Amino acid sequence: MEYVPAATLWVLTILRLPAALDPHRGSVFRATILAAIACTLYIPAVYYGVDPVLGGRNRAGLATLLSLLLGFWQFRTAILLAAVDDVEARRRQLAFGRWAAVIACSAVTAGFLASRTPVTDPNLPLSYGDQRGMAVFLWTGSAFIMWICLDIARVCHKNLPKMRGTAFRSAFSLIAIGCILFALVLLDRLLYGVVTKVEGAVSPAGTVLTFLYWVGETFAVVLVSLGLLLPRLAGHLNHGTFVLRVRLLLLEIRPIWNRIASSQRELILENRRANLLIVFSRHAETQLHRRLVEIRDCEMASPAASGRLDVHDRAVVERAEFALERRSGARLTR
Repeated sequence: MEYVPAATLWVLTILRLPAALDPHRGSVFRATILAAIACTLYIPAVYYGVDPVLGGRNRAGLATLLSLLLGFWQFRTAILLAAVDDVEARRRQLAFGRWAAVIACSAVTAGFLASRTPVTDPNLPLSYGDQRGMAVFLWTGSAFIMWICLDIARVCHKNLPKMRGTAFRSAFSLIAIGCILFALVLLDRLLYGVVTKVEGAVSPAGTVLTFLYWVGETFAVVLVSLGLLLPRLAGHLNHGTFVLRVRLLLLEIRPIWNRIASSQRELILENRRANLLIVFSRHAETQLHRRLVEIRDCEMASPAASGRLDVHDRAVVERAEFALERRSGARLTR
């Protein structure tokens, strides 16, 4: 279970790689790669392997938390850029987030450096939580992440009614739910620290909280990842549906075009009959557009051609024109 969040985030990072240098979408890529690093380092086997490379003394714990804080900050930045239309309000919230990130990262680093953590142990709250510096390290990081999660949920909920398209509304709903779940997961870890101090790490309550943590973290990562991917997946699905519809319309319009164009070859770009293989045309949308234009040209050039279109033919032509209209955002003209 502990490998699922890290694997999910690495897949998402790879999918977001084309947007890495995009000034408007790069923050999502930075958020996913930082979160992926944090989740990977948090896996005990990885933590024990990486910490000696970083010099020991649980520096892997500091790297984990800093990656997580910066990842959440970048994720909040991405949500604000995507959801908030008011430029001035967005600028203020982005500036506040930057200062909050600087203060939180500085406090976390100072608290860690002020602590004595000689033995590598991924469970820092249990092993070193009684030190003041480690308390600053843990509580500052927890407070910052919880604020980020709740603020992202607030932004998503507030701007949800303004969003166009079911895919975007669904995506931001999933992100909001995922962030709330992240906050609950963080609360779980805080409760775990309290419970283990009283009852020990192997207590029934500690076991239940650990199980809920891994399940909650996994679902939170999956929900947020789905929210980030949903608009793109919906776009691909819509495009695929449109292409299929165009090909079917091209097949329907083929006999109409053959009949109308047969007596006016001088108006036709391609002087041959369209066969059934037209449905497999490489550029189906362009083919459909051209044939609609040629049908209308033939109608205008010869009034007799109009009489060759019955009610069914006209319905097919109008449906094809309407489909292309909706795609291009403008009415088809000759």
